[in-house]
Amino acid sequence: MSSQPMRVPAHNLIAFATALLESKGMIPAHARTLAEVIVWADLRGVSSHGVNRLSMYLRTIRDGDLDPKAVPQIESKAGALFVVEGNRCPGPVAMKLALEEGIKRAKAFGVGLGLIRATTHTGAIGHYAHVAAEQGLVGVVFNSGPPNMAYHGAKVKSLATSPMAIGVPSLDGPLVLDMATSTIANGRLQQAIRLGQSIPEGCALTKEGEPTTDPNTADILLPLGGPKGSGISFMFECITSVLAANPLLVSMIGPGGKVKHRHNAMLILIDIAALRPLDEFKRDMGELGAVVKALPRLDPDSAIMLPGERGAASFAERSAKGIPLSPKVWAGLLELAEQNGVAPPQV
Repeated sequence: MSSQPMRVPAHNLIAFATALLESKGMIPAHARTLAEVIVWADLRGVSSHGVNRLSMYLRTIRDGDLDPKAVPQIESKAGALFVVEGNRCPGPVAMKLALEEGIKRAKAFGVGLGLIRATTHTGAIGHYAHVAAEQGLVGVVFNSGPPNMAYHGAKVKSLATSPMAIGVPSLDGPLVLDMATSTIANGRLQQAIRLGQSIPEGCALTKEGEPTTDPNTADILLPLGGPKGSGISFMFECITSVLAANPLLVSMIGPGGKVKHRHNAMLILIDIAALRPLDEFKRDMGELGAVVKALPRLDPDSAIMLPGERGAASFAERSAKGIPLSPKVWAGLLELAEQNGVAPPQV
């Protein structure tokens, strides 16, 4: 097997992922939405949430956690507020519906706030903040899910790695921060396992609660900044799960609890034009970015980057040249194709 990555055009990966998900009974339009979100992550260089996640989505269908036929529904609340009932549908499908509804409400009320409950893995949440910013909005996304991180001071899984994303428009396109509340994201851990790489110290514990740098023995992630990361994740559970009347952690880590693949989220969209002219906001963003990028550098050969700039550069390069897939990831896709009677991705 060649050690060189396989370059695959994004549209071919989308077509493959769509067909693979449809083979498991997923509604065609929903399969396409999920495929587009995971390939977007690969285009942005976030391979931890890209096509290598396909086996995880198939597993959640097999285990009954993800209902491939489920259709999310909107429950309208007061004014700008709404809830999307996921019904265990694919996470990106529920999030897309929430985005569409949130944008309408933000345009009508200046802000749209939606809770997304009882859904499944939402993919790279930076995608939704990015879409909002493209529409001239500030997009803020919080997410909660199954426990895979230790609460600060504990040595067992007790919190989700609850990510957050913030997107704003600028003269050069959306600037997007997308980060987990753990020292490393769970997807990065899985990527380290696939690539045979070690992980930094202070990132994870073994199942027995002992520190480790071996991703194969890492079972419990550690919070970013200790009590800060765990405190943020805890509060995200409060405002995404408890507020949505769909508590996750108590049902999973409390007495008699059982871990299931469930996710909740909160989406906040702010219409910039309701507060000030959008072009003036973008102008000021340009000035802010220029000032930051001109700061004296610790390393003269390393440019100062704004949130999302690396992803934008990766998106442009990979859109033109194809998405590089490691030999292991490529072999995994070929195996999924064979197992499910689907044609492998065209190169």
